[in-house]
Amino acid sequence: MADMKLNFKIPPRSILYMGVCLIGVILFILLWFIPSNRTMEELAAKTEDVRFRIEEQRALAPLYQALKARIEKKDSEILPLPEKGILDHKEITTLPLVFRTAAKKSGMSLASAVPNPSTVTNSGKFLSVDAIIRGKFFDLRKFLINLGAIPYIQHIEEISIQQKPDAMEFSMKIWVAVG
Repeated sequence: MADMKLNFKIPPRSILYMGVCLIGVILFILLWFIPSNRTMEELAAKTEDVRFRIEEQRALAPLYQALKARIEKKDSEILPLPEKGILDHKEITTLPLVFRTAAKKSGMSLASAVPNPSTVTNSGKFLSVDAIIRGKFFDLRKFLINLGAIPYIQHIEEISIQQKPDAMEFSMKIWVAVG
């Protein structure tokens, strides 16, 4: 029995079939699994990006709601354009009170508002008022809008700004229609 040789002779066709099957399995792996693995990685990255965006939107949602409410609550951007009127001569003494109210509405304070009788025009229709207002620079816009809402304010001729230690000081020459 020692003389018996193990002779395994595999037919060439079987080797060919095994080679074709092995190539088929390798092609299947290369053409199916590797691209699908890449696609899965891309989908995982996209999923992670979407999760990040959702978390970002959840975190920013309260801020968005607050800004949206603030915009809706914000005063109209349209400037008040009242029908032009005339201030009666008897009411000229109320001008400082009117300017003080406008300054207070805008977060500023009125230092002085002095009508200048020497500036009354020949026809007596206009009077100059020298006003000094103190406050922040950004509140000046609100003050000017409040002045624009007063029907007998004709126009503002001059504005000068001075920086003081405690606040800014705005000197204005305002023309008022009187009659």
